Order: sequence, then C-alpha cells, then structure tokens
Amino acid sequence: MRPSILVLLFLCFVTATAQARPLDLTTARQLALQNQSAIKQRQETLRSRQYQARAASADRLPRLDFKATGNYLRDQPIERFDGLEFPVNDRSIYHYELDLIQPLFTGYALSARQNLARLEVDLADFDLRQARSDLLLETSLRYLDLLEAGDRLRLADEEHDQLQEHLQDARALFEQGLIPRNDLLKAEVALAQAELRRKKMAGEQRLANSRLALLIGLPRRESLQLSAPDLPPPPSLELAELEAGALRKRPEINAARRAIAMAGERLRLEQSRFYPRVSLVGSYQRDGTDIATNDNPYRNRDNASIGLQLDWNLFAAGADRARAIAARHQISAGEQALRTLQDQVRLEVEAALEQLDVARQNQTTAEAALRQARENHRLSTLQFRENLISTSDLLDARTLLTRAETDLQSAHYDYLRALALLRHARGDDAVSGGTS
Repeated sequence: MRPSILVLLFLCFVTATAQARPLDLTTARQLALQNQSAIKQRQETLRSRQYQARAASADRLPRLDFKATGNYLRDQPIERFDGLEFPVNDRSIYHYELDLIQPLFTGYALSARQNLARLEVDLADFDLRQARSDLLLETSLRYLDLLEAGDRLRLADEEHDQLQEHLQDARALFEQGLIPRNDLLKAEVALAQAELRRKKMAGEQRLANSRLALLIGLPRRESLQLSAPDLPPPPSLELAELEAGALRKRPEINAARRAIAMAGERLRLEQSRFYPRVSLVGSYQRDGTDIATNDNPYRNRDNASIGLQLDWNLFAAGADRARAIAARHQISAGEQALRTLQDQVRLEVEAALEQLDVARQNQTTAEAALRQARENHRLSTLQFRENLISTSDLLDARTLLTRAETDLQSAHYDYLRALALLRHARGDDAVSGGTS
C-alpha cells in the first residue's frame, strides 16, 4: 500500500511540474500588452480620434446635399389680380433640389478644427504610450516579485533542511548526555518556526504567481516557471543627460505640450467668430405636378443657380470675446502645468538614479556580509558538534545567515527594480514599444 502511495505522489508531482508554464520577462511584457483591456481601450480610442481627424479634414471639401418634398394641397393655389383669380400651381407639388456648398473663408475655423483633431490624435497616441509604459513597469515589478518570492521560498527550504540536520545532531548529543534537554527543545522550536516560515513563503509565492498571471492575461491558477532576467549594466549617462532624455521621451510631457498647442487652436477657433463666413453655393432644382417632375405648366420645370453666401454675426453680447479670453487663460494654465510636470519628471529620474546607486552599494555590502555569515555558520556547526558552543549560539549563527541571505536577495531585486523604475522614468518603454 505504501509504495503505491509514493508512486501516486510522484505522479502528482510530475504532473504539477509539467503544467508549469515557462516564461521570460520579454514574453511576459508582450503578453501584458496583448491581453490588457486598458491597452485595447486606448487603441480603440486612438482609432476613433484618427477617423475624427479624417472627418475634420473632409469639412474643408465641397458638400453635396439633396432634398426632396412632395405635397398634396386641399385647394389649388391661386393669385387674385383686379378681381380675377389665376391658378399658380397644381394641387400636387413635387420639389427636388441638389445643393453644392464649398466653404471659401471661415475665419480660420476649419483649419483650427482640423489642427485640433490632429492634436487629439497625438493626445490619444501619447495616452496609449503612457498606458503601455505603466503596464510594462507593473509587469516587470510583478515578475520580479514572483522571482523574489521563489527565491525566498528556496531560502526557507534551505533553512528548514539545515535546522532539521541540526535537530538530528542535537538529539544525538542529548542521547549521549552532552547537552541539556532545553537545548534540544530550542532546536525543535527553531525547526517548527522554520516550517511556519516555509509555509508562509509558499503562500506568498502562490499569491505573486496569481498576480502576475492575471496581469498578463493568463488563468489565475496557472503555474509560471520564470527565468531570471539578465542583469543589465547601470546607465553611464549623467543626471542632466538622463533628465533631458526623459523630458524628450516621456509621453505625459509630450501630451502636455500638445495640450498647450490645442489651447492655441481653440483660441483661433474662438477668434474666428469675429470674421464673416463666405461660401460658394451652387443649386439645381426641379419642380413639377407629378413625382417625376416632367409636367409643370406653371413655372420652369428645372433651374440652376450659383452664388456666394455670407454669414456674419455682428453682436453676441460679449460672448465671443469672453470665450477668446478664456482660451488665452487655458494656454497660460497649460504652460504652468507643463512646468510642474517637468519638475516632477526630473525628480522621478533623480529618485530612480539615487535608488539604483543605493541598491548597488547595498548589494556589495550584502555580498560581503553573506560570506562572513556563511563562514560563521560553518564554524558554529563544527563547534556545536564538538560540544564547544550551545544550541542558542548555533541558532544565532543560523539566524545571522538567514538574515544575510535575505538581505543579499533583497538588494539584488531592489537593484533590478531600480533599473526598471529608471527605465520608466526615462520614458524608454514609451519610445521602444516596450518589449526590450
């Protein structure tokens, strides 16, 4: 019975392992871009703005309108002159009209609307780039979270195994009467605590796995087997060069500049109300007493005309002027918002670079501390087996080793996170498309 249970457990383990999906960071970022509904929403918004820009361009071209009316009158229309009545139309009246309208001058309103529509396309594009950049940053961070959770679980397993070996040594020494019972109890308590930490780390790994899977559009319970990303070298540029690059590439900075340009076009649009609007109008008409308008004994069966149409509002109680002043204030507000945003971007770049430098220094310090902690634990283990130190001393050495391993691990992943944050702060993902 017992061998069959072992075989069943082995098959379950093999099945679970086979179901783990291999994944690297580049693939995870690509999946996030493909599957996130927020990205798809902004892509649809961009397409909508592009067609709106086409419509704004088409408004400058001629427009052809057709209209038709058909009426049946109760009484035949007549005209009276010197007491005499003359019929002027039939009781059935049909009218067809074809109008061609070409705007000639609109006070620059049409060009302003066209420019506004193009700027709306740019805004939608920068919004999409910003969403992609934010999503890629979040994907990178969640990817590193899962990697770190897996490494923490591995450290917890190693700690558990070492404490289990220590408990076996403590039992052997206790049976020989070389250590008191409370030292054995300390070893048992330490092993139980290590088991609790291992279970906690396993739960955190499962949760980190679910977060990443949902983010990149995979089933929440799908197990992911991640590969460690290559460690890129730190940027060699100075802070001023990094800030200049960020101000040039960050989508929100470019969007703020477009917003100022849009405010300028809105000012042109409001100022266009002060000018007359001139259009070339051509018309062709048919009138008749039958639906085909072939019969019309009272007037011309068809006619055509061409002329100019002028529309000019002469008084609007100051509304047009107020709108123009409001547009000027919008330009000033946009310029102030751009300055504030530029300061924020500079601060983000500086903070990311500082965080990267601190993480690099911490990594060097943690590597040295880990070497010392490993040597201390090795010597303490030998001394304990020779009954030269107590269980408490050995457990303290194991605690120092665990802390040193955790510190180095944290420093390593903090360095990778700092690189991801600096890449985001520089706007690299917004330019490259975000899969590198």
